[in-house]
Amino acid sequence: MELHEDLVRLIEEQIGIEKESVAMFAETEQRVGTGIAKLLLREMRMDSQEHASILEEVLETLKVHPSPNSSWQHGFDRFIDPLVVKREIEKHKDLTKSMQAHLAREMSKTKDETILALLTHLAQDERRHNEILDTIAKNCDRMIR
Repeated sequence: MELHEDLVRLIEEQIGIEKESVAMFAETEQRVGTGIAKLLLREMRMDSQEHASILEEVLETLKVHPSPNSSWQHGFDRFIDPLVVKREIEKHKDLTKSMQAHLAREMSKTKDETILALLTHLAQDERRHNEILDTIAKNCDRMIR
């Protein structure tokens, strides 16, 4: 149980760090003069907001189901049939592939390093989204079998 308590404490600390980061990025964003720099700072601020939100959900899951072995099952028990979820995930994956193709075309059309950097970040996010969707689909497959 001590390991669980340590994990909860560490996650709570990380949430605090992420929220502090959000505040700092917001302040810096207001002081920066260039539009592109503001966009990059906004991207990092939004990432930190997302991280804090995800970690808050992890904490909620740990409170309901302290065993990490049952987290997937618990999530699906509260949701619906894993086969239905898997079908929905496949639709999301198709959309993600479309976004990746668009980003690749957009990246090929610019020589502006800053715009290219922003589009590259978006493309990396889309690849990461696809990896997450693959993880969910694999867990659905295990539950279906």
